[in-house]
Amino acid sequence: MVIFDFDGTVSLGDEPVIAYARHLDEQAGSTVDLITRVVSRWLAADGRLAEAIDGLTDADPVFLGLHVVDGAIDGYYAAQRLAGLVGVTPEGIDAAYQASRADLADGLISTHAPEGFVSFLAAFPASVHRVLVSNSPENGLREQLAKLELTRSFDEIVTSANKPAGLPAIAERLLAEQGVAASQLLSVGDIWANDLAPVAVLGSATALIDRMPVPEGAAPTVRAPHIEELYPWFLEWARP
Repeated sequence: MVIFDFDGTVSLGDEPVIAYARHLDEQAGSTVDLITRVVSRWLAADGRLAEAIDGLTDADPVFLGLHVVDGAIDGYYAAQRLAGLVGVTPEGIDAAYQASRADLADGLISTHAPEGFVSFLAAFPASVHRVLVSNSPENGLREQLAKLELTRSFDEIVTSANKPAGLPAIAERLLAEQGVAASQLLSVGDIWANDLAPVAVLGSATALIDRMPVPEGAAPTVRAPHIEELYPWFLEWARP
């Protein structure tokens, strides 16, 4: 059985995160789009502070904002951290996220799947249960799957998963329903703490898509900056 994360693993592109940052700026009443500017620059540097601040002075608010978000596990966490600092309430943060997912549902945001991903999923043996597990709500995700031509590519889809806390229970349910051992589970994602660590402790295999800096202590079974590089390894792992 293989569990795939969605944002940053199956659905690629920074527009959803930037839309979230833009809606956070609206919640903050910002006239200078600070959150959007910081997050856009952070993403362009793949979360690497030295690259992100290159060319900025320490008097620039973006320079300061980049230091605030340094070490965030992805763009969503970076945007949320900065939003909290500038006074956006938890309710405002949630409203901004829901607005960004509505943008996805309405087709206002562009994303793309990894190259050859549909064919890759189809190449798994029929005995392998392919599951999409995402923290995203169903609104926006279903529409993106249709746009990416992935609606029929997964055997099961779990939304609003509440990873990392919710992943162990989801994994244990799936293992019980499929009648497989934890050692026969592979989890694939771009955030070690959310997508992989909760199943690694069960003895399952993990694959990290490591575009962003990897936290100390992360120990995936396999890793690569692009999921396409791991297609052969995945299919070999899944062979009976």
